[in-house]
Amino acid sequence: MDDQEQDPGDLREFLRCRKGDETRAYKLRIVPGGAELWRSTEKAGGKPTLIKEDDFNRAEDAGRTLEELEIRLKAGGWRLFDR
Repeated sequence: MDDQEQDPGDLREFLRCRKGDETRAYKLRIVPGGAELWRSTEKAGGKPTLIKEDDFNRAEDAGRTLEELEIRLKAGGWRLFDR
């Protein structure tokens, strides 16, 4: 996977968090046959990045992954924004 990818459009944000000067947003894109998980990262004074993290064939898998991701981020000291 490339370090930086083109914005595919049609991304819907599901999770946003911050730790120090870094902000991350996790977004889903619905595609034929499933969904894609994307992560955008912004750092103070840095260039924003967008990376495709995963592909899902079932909505249940995407939902479970986002729930697990939220737990791991909280445990790692990330502050989640209200949705």
